[in-house]
Amino acid sequence: MGKIPLQEKPPNSTFTFDQLWTLEKNFWDSFLYPANLNQTQGNQSTVFAADVQGRVDITRTFDGDELNREYIFGLFADPVHVSLVGVPISYSITQFAANDNIAAATTVVTFNATTFGVLIPVTIDTWIEFNSDGKIAQYDAVFRWFEYLLDFLIEGVATKINATSSDQAVAYVSDLLAKTICATHDQYCTGSDQQYSDNDACYNFLTQSIRFGKSYELGRNTLLCREVHEHMVQYRPDVHCAHIGPSGGGYCVDDLSYEQTVLQQYFNNSWIPYGYGTGQDVWLNG
Repeated sequence: MGKIPLQEKPPNSTFTFDQLWTLEKNFWDSFLYPANLNQTQGNQSTVFAADVQGRVDITRTFDGDELNREYIFGLFADPVHVSLVGVPISYSITQFAANDNIAAATTVVTFNATTFGVLIPVTIDTWIEFNSDGKIAQYDAVFRWFEYLLDFLIEGVATKINATSSDQAVAYVSDLLAKTICATHDQYCTGSDQQYSDNDACYNFLTQSIRFGKSYELGRNTLLCREVHEHMVQYRPDVHCAHIGPSGGGYCVDDLSYEQTVLQQYFNNSWIPYGYGTGQDVWLNG
Protein backbone atom coordinates (compact mmCIF):
# COMPACT_ATOMS: atom_id res chain seq x y z
CA MET A 1 0.00 0.00 0.00
CA GLY A 2 1.52 3.31 -1.08
CA LYS A 3 2.09 6.19 1.26
CA ILE A 4 -0.45 9.00 1.37
CA PRO A 5 1.26 12.03 -0.18
CA LEU A 6 2.01 14.85 2.21
CA GLN A 7 -0.11 17.89 1.63
CA GLU A 8 0.83 21.49 2.19
CA LYS A 9 -0.48 22.96 5.40
CA PRO A 10 -2.81 25.91 4.85
CA PRO A 11 -1.28 29.25 5.90
CA ASN A 12 -3.89 29.86 8.62
CA SER A 13 -3.26 26.51 10.33
CA THR A 14 -0.72 27.75 12.82
CA PHE A 15 -2.41 27.27 16.18
CA THR A 16 -1.10 25.08 18.97
CA PHE A 17 -3.40 22.84 20.98
CA ASP A 18 -3.20 25.29 23.86
CA GLN A 19 -4.15 28.20 21.60
CA LEU A 20 -7.13 26.31 20.19
CA TRP A 21 -8.28 25.47 23.72
CA THR A 22 -8.10 29.15 24.62
CA LEU A 23 -10.03 30.17 21.50
CA GLU A 24 -12.70 27.57 22.28
CA LYS A 25 -13.10 28.84 25.83
CA ASN A 26 -13.17 32.45 24.62
CA PHE A 27 -16.16 31.60 22.46
CA TRP A 28 -18.11 30.00 25.31
CA ASP A 29 -17.18 32.82 27.69
CA SER A 30 -18.68 35.23 25.14
CA PHE A 31 -21.77 33.03 24.78
CA LEU A 32 -22.78 33.29 28.44
CA TYR A 33 -25.20 35.93 29.65
CA PRO A 34 -24.59 38.86 30.12
CA ALA A 35 -21.34 38.75 28.10
CA ASN A 36 -23.37 37.81 25.00
CA LEU A 37 -25.04 41.22 25.12
CA ASN A 38 -21.72 42.81 24.11
CA GLN A 39 -21.59 40.65 20.99
CA THR A 40 -24.96 41.94 19.75
CA GLN A 41 -23.67 45.52 19.73
CA GLY A 42 -21.19 47.36 17.54
CA ASN A 43 -20.34 46.92 13.89
CA GLN A 44 -17.75 44.15 14.09
CA SER A 45 -17.59 40.93 16.04
CA THR A 46 -14.69 39.96 18.27
CA VAL A 47 -15.65 36.31 17.71
CA PHE A 48 -16.81 35.83 14.10
CA ALA A 49 -15.02 36.51 10.83
CA ALA A 50 -16.87 38.88 8.52
CA ASP A 51 -17.69 36.05 6.10
CA VAL A 52 -18.36 33.34 8.71
CA GLN A 53 -20.42 30.31 7.73
CA GLY A 54 -22.51 28.57 10.37
CA ARG A 55 -24.85 25.60 10.54
CA VAL A 56 -27.01 24.35 13.42
CA ASP A 57 -28.72 21.00 12.95
CA ILE A 58 -32.12 21.91 14.39
CA THR A 59 -32.36 25.20 12.48
CA ARG A 60 -30.46 26.20 9.33
CA THR A 61 -27.31 27.75 7.92
CA PHE A 62 -26.33 31.32 8.73
CA ASP A 63 -23.97 33.48 6.68
CA GLY A 64 -21.99 36.53 7.74
CA ASP A 65 -20.93 38.15 10.99
CA GLU A 66 -24.04 40.26 11.62
CA LEU A 67 -26.57 37.46 11.19
CA ASN A 68 -24.52 35.07 13.31
CA ARG A 69 -24.14 37.58 16.12
CA GLU A 70 -27.90 38.05 16.17
CA TYR A 71 -28.56 34.32 16.06
CA ILE A 72 -25.84 32.89 18.32
CA PHE A 73 -25.76 35.68 20.90
CA GLY A 74 -28.95 37.73 20.53
CA LEU A 75 -31.19 34.69 20.69
CA PHE A 76 -30.13 34.00 24.29
CA ALA A 77 -29.62 37.49 25.69
CA ASP A 78 -32.86 38.45 27.47
CA PRO A 79 -33.76 36.61 30.71
CA VAL A 80 -37.20 38.25 31.03
CA HIS A 81 -38.39 37.54 27.48
CA VAL A 82 -40.44 34.44 26.66
CA SER A 83 -38.01 31.81 25.40
CA LEU A 84 -37.72 28.04 25.06
CA VAL A 85 -34.40 27.70 26.87
CA GLY A 86 -33.70 31.17 28.27
CA VAL A 87 -30.17 32.44 28.83
CA PRO A 88 -26.88 30.51 29.21
CA ILE A 89 -25.32 30.95 32.64
CA SER A 90 -22.49 28.38 32.78
CA TYR A 91 -20.74 25.73 30.70
CA SER A 92 -18.54 22.67 30.99
CA ILE A 93 -16.44 21.41 28.09
CA THR A 94 -16.58 17.61 28.39
CA GLN A 95 -14.84 16.55 25.18
CA PHE A 96 -12.18 18.37 23.16
CA ALA A 97 -9.90 17.55 20.25
CA ALA A 98 -7.99 20.05 18.14
CA ASN A 99 -5.58 20.13 15.22
CA ASP A 100 -4.34 22.83 12.86
CA ASN A 101 -7.08 25.50 13.00
CA ILE A 102 -10.00 23.19 13.83
CA ALA A 103 -11.43 22.38 17.26
CA ALA A 104 -14.11 19.79 17.99
CA ALA A 105 -15.83 19.91 21.36
CA THR A 106 -18.80 18.77 23.39
CA THR A 107 -20.06 21.38 25.81
CA VAL A 108 -22.78 21.09 28.43
CA VAL A 109 -24.33 24.53 28.77
CA THR A 110 -26.66 25.32 31.64
CA PHE A 111 -29.55 27.57 30.62
CA ASN A 112 -31.81 29.47 32.98
CA ALA A 113 -35.18 28.85 31.33
CA THR A 114 -36.96 31.63 33.16
CA THR A 115 -40.18 31.14 31.17
CA PHE A 116 -40.52 27.63 32.56
CA GLY A 117 -38.80 28.21 35.90
CA VAL A 118 -36.11 25.55 35.49
CA LEU A 119 -32.36 25.24 34.95
CA ILE A 120 -31.70 23.10 31.89
CA PRO A 121 -28.41 21.39 30.93
CA VAL A 122 -28.09 21.41 27.13
CA THR A 123 -25.42 19.38 25.34
CA ILE A 124 -23.98 21.06 22.24
CA ASP A 125 -21.47 19.39 19.90
CA THR A 126 -19.42 21.86 17.88
CA TRP A 127 -16.81 21.87 15.15
CA ILE A 128 -15.14 25.26 14.81
CA GLU A 129 -12.60 26.46 12.26
CA PHE A 130 -10.61 29.58 13.17
CA ASN A 131 -9.00 31.97 10.70
CA SER A 132 -5.52 33.43 11.09
CA ASP A 133 -6.89 36.19 13.33
CA GLY A 134 -8.37 33.65 15.74
CA LYS A 135 -11.93 34.43 14.67
CA ILE A 136 -14.49 31.78 13.74
CA ALA A 137 -14.44 31.20 9.99
CA GLN A 138 -17.03 28.43 10.04
CA TYR A 139 -18.83 26.28 12.59
CA ASP A 140 -21.08 23.25 12.67
CA ALA A 141 -23.23 22.74 15.78
CA VAL A 142 -25.50 19.91 16.91
CA PHE A 143 -27.91 20.09 19.84
CA ARG A 144 -27.65 16.60 21.28
CA TRP A 145 -30.83 15.06 22.77
CA PHE A 146 -32.91 18.10 21.73
CA GLU A 147 -36.02 15.96 21.21
CA TYR A 148 -35.66 14.77 24.80
CA LEU A 149 -35.22 18.39 25.91
CA LEU A 150 -38.37 19.54 24.11
CA ASP A 151 -40.36 16.67 25.62
CA PHE A 152 -38.97 17.57 29.06
CA LEU A 153 -40.19 21.16 28.70
CA ILE A 154 -43.64 20.09 27.51
CA GLU A 155 -43.95 17.59 30.36
CA GLY A 156 -42.99 20.32 32.82
CA VAL A 157 -45.69 22.60 31.43
CA ALA A 158 -48.23 19.77 31.63
CA THR A 159 -47.45 19.34 35.32
CA LYS A 160 -47.59 23.09 35.93
CA ILE A 161 -51.04 23.56 34.38
CA ASN A 162 -52.40 20.18 35.54
CA ALA A 163 -52.90 19.08 31.95
CA THR A 164 -54.23 15.59 31.30
CA SER A 165 -52.39 15.23 27.97
CA SER A 166 -49.31 16.49 26.16
CA ASP A 167 -51.61 18.06 23.55
CA GLN A 168 -52.98 20.41 26.19
CA ALA A 169 -49.47 21.39 27.19
CA VAL A 170 -48.49 22.02 23.56
CA ALA A 171 -51.60 24.18 23.12
CA TYR A 172 -50.61 26.18 26.20
CA VAL A 173 -47.06 26.74 24.91
CA SER A 174 -48.39 27.55 21.42
CA ASP A 175 -50.65 30.23 22.87
CA LEU A 176 -47.78 31.73 24.86
CA LEU A 177 -45.35 31.75 21.93
CA ALA A 178 -47.89 33.07 19.43
CA LYS A 179 -48.90 35.97 21.67
CA THR A 180 -45.22 36.84 22.18
CA ILE A 181 -44.42 36.73 18.47
CA CYS A 182 -47.46 38.84 17.61
CA ALA A 183 -46.57 41.43 20.25
CA THR A 184 -43.07 41.67 18.76
CA HIS A 185 -44.58 41.99 15.28
CA ASP A 186 -46.85 44.82 16.43
CA GLN A 187 -43.93 46.67 18.00
CA TYR A 188 -41.27 46.32 15.31
CA CYS A 189 -42.85 45.19 12.03
CA THR A 190 -44.47 48.37 10.81
CA GLY A 191 -44.76 50.06 7.44
CA SER A 192 -43.16 48.01 4.68
CA ASP A 193 -42.03 45.42 7.26
CA GLN A 194 -45.60 44.57 8.34
CA GLN A 195 -46.49 40.90 7.81
CA TYR A 196 -49.99 40.60 9.28
CA SER A 197 -53.01 42.88 8.91
CA ASP A 198 -53.62 42.88 12.67
CA ASN A 199 -52.88 41.00 15.88
CA ASP A 200 -55.77 38.57 15.40
CA ALA A 201 -54.57 37.61 11.93
CA CYS A 202 -51.10 37.01 13.35
CA TYR A 203 -52.34 34.85 16.22
CA ASN A 204 -54.72 32.83 14.04
CA PHE A 205 -52.00 32.10 11.49
CA LEU A 206 -49.47 30.98 14.10
CA THR A 207 -51.89 28.75 16.00
CA GLN A 208 -54.07 27.42 13.18
CA SER A 209 -52.31 27.64 9.80
CA ILE A 210 -48.92 26.11 10.65
CA ARG A 211 -47.79 23.24 12.85
CA PHE A 212 -46.12 23.62 16.23
CA GLY A 213 -43.00 21.84 15.00
CA LYS A 214 -40.92 18.82 15.85
CA SER A 215 -37.50 18.94 17.50
CA TYR A 216 -35.67 19.16 14.17
CA GLU A 217 -38.04 21.74 12.64
CA LEU A 218 -36.77 25.02 14.07
CA GLY A 219 -35.79 25.92 10.51
CA ARG A 220 -39.02 24.90 8.80
CA ASN A 221 -42.57 26.24 8.41
CA THR A 222 -43.43 25.95 12.10
CA LEU A 223 -44.32 28.01 15.14
CA LEU A 224 -41.05 26.91 16.79
CA CYS A 225 -39.05 28.37 13.91
CA ARG A 226 -40.80 31.70 14.24
CA GLU A 227 -40.13 31.62 17.98
CA VAL A 228 -36.42 31.44 17.16
CA HIS A 229 -36.49 34.37 14.74
CA GLU A 230 -38.77 36.49 16.92
CA HIS A 231 -35.80 37.17 19.21
CA MET A 232 -33.85 38.72 16.33
CA VAL A 233 -36.58 41.03 14.99
CA GLN A 234 -35.52 43.86 17.30
CA TYR A 235 -32.05 44.01 15.75
CA ARG A 236 -33.05 44.33 12.09
CA PRO A 237 -36.82 44.40 11.47
CA ASP A 238 -36.29 44.82 7.74
CA VAL A 239 -34.53 41.45 7.67
CA HIS A 240 -36.25 39.39 10.35
CA CYS A 241 -39.91 40.46 10.19
CA ALA A 242 -40.39 38.27 7.12
CA HIS A 243 -39.06 35.29 9.06
CA ILE A 244 -41.94 35.48 11.56
CA GLY A 245 -44.50 36.25 8.85
CA PRO A 246 -46.63 33.88 6.76
CA SER A 247 -43.97 33.47 4.05
CA GLY A 248 -41.23 32.48 6.51
CA GLY A 249 -38.80 34.75 4.67
CA GLY A 250 -36.70 31.87 3.33
CA TYR A 251 -35.88 30.59 6.82
CA CYS A 252 -39.13 29.20 8.22
CA VAL A 253 -40.05 27.27 5.09
CA ASP A 254 -40.39 23.65 3.99
CA ASP A 255 -37.97 23.84 1.08
CA LEU A 256 -35.48 21.04 1.83
CA SER A 257 -36.12 17.31 1.94
CA TYR A 258 -34.28 15.05 4.37
CA GLU A 259 -31.81 14.03 1.67
CA GLN A 260 -31.21 17.63 0.59
CA THR A 261 -30.54 18.60 4.20
CA VAL A 262 -28.05 15.80 4.75
CA LEU A 263 -26.21 16.32 1.47
CA GLN A 264 -26.28 20.12 1.37
CA GLN A 265 -23.03 21.43 -0.13
CA TYR A 266 -22.48 24.38 2.16
CA PHE A 267 -19.02 24.76 3.69
CA ASN A 268 -16.14 26.42 1.87
CA ASN A 269 -13.50 24.44 3.77
CA SER A 270 -13.33 20.78 4.67
CA TRP A 271 -13.47 19.78 8.34
CA ILE A 272 -10.63 17.34 7.72
CA PRO A 273 -7.22 18.97 8.48
CA TYR A 274 -4.48 19.29 5.87
CA GLY A 275 -7.02 19.20 3.04
CA TYR A 276 -7.42 15.41 3.04
CA GLY A 277 -11.17 15.83 2.65
CA THR A 278 -10.84 17.48 -0.74
CA GLY A 279 -12.29 15.36 -3.52
CA GLN A 280 -14.57 13.18 -1.38
CA ASP A 281 -16.22 15.58 1.08
CA VAL A 282 -19.91 15.84 0.08
CA TRP A 283 -20.45 18.92 2.30
CA LEU A 284 -17.96 21.09 0.44
CA ASN A 285 -19.45 23.95 -1.54
CA GLY A 286 -18.48 23.36 -5.14
